[in-house]
Amino acid sequence: MKKRVVTLVTIILLLFSANALAEKLVFVTCEFPPLGFMKEGQPAGSQVEIVHEICNRLGLTAEIQVLPWKRAMMYVEKGQAHAIFAARQNKERSAFLYYPSEPIGFERSVILARKGSGIKVHSLDDLKGKTVGVVRGYAYTPEFDSYQGIKRKDCNDDKQMVMMLAKGRFPLAIGADEVTVKYFCKQIGFEAETVYVLTEAPGYLAFSKKAAGPKGKSLAEKFSRTLRQLREEGVIQKIESKYF
Repeated sequence: MKKRVVTLVTIILLLFSANALAEKLVFVTCEFPPLGFMKEGQPAGSQVEIVHEICNRLGLTAEIQVLPWKRAMMYVEKGQAHAIFAARQNKERSAFLYYPSEPIGFERSVILARKGSGIKVHSLDDLKGKTVGVVRGYAYTPEFDSYQGIKRKDCNDDKQMVMMLAKGRFPLAIGADEVTVKYFCKQIGFEAETVYVLTEAPGYLAFSKKAAGPKGKSLAEKFSRTLRQLREEGVIQKIESKYF
């Protein structure tokens, strides 16, 4: 009798372990604060928290790896990871990724000014003759990069650009990604406002066709439904407010 009980317990534990492994998904992203980054040896950031919250609600376990973007994309293409975030959609990637209907976020290239400055920008022509802080070596949009009427003030990185904007070294700055720039604003206690949006593109939590297999499409839609639910409940806004 004792032997039977031990055997039964062993079977139950093995089944439990198998289920636990089946419920674990590997997600990859890149170092892109405040959306994803390493903090004290652990992945952190607004989208990292969002992915964990979705998995909690769906009864899944998330392993998140922060990698160089090219390697992260290679992982999902070759099936070494189940999903990637946040990826823009294009024809090439759609060949090996299932894209959900709901984006995890939007990447916006924007022009920023000190909050309350009164500066209004309706087109690039409104920037003519004005000094705009830029990060040296960055490509923004073809229209902005080729526009001749703007005085550009080079900065080493986004953080330095924000600090110089805060000190009044120039009236405007351009952010390749709005949330990254506003994250650095929050870090130094400086309030900036977006005065013009150059481009806006959705970013998705997309699933690897090779790693997830046929269930990848249904997983993508389950994540979409949960994302919409989190937005409706205000959970997404609450998470993002901690970072930017």
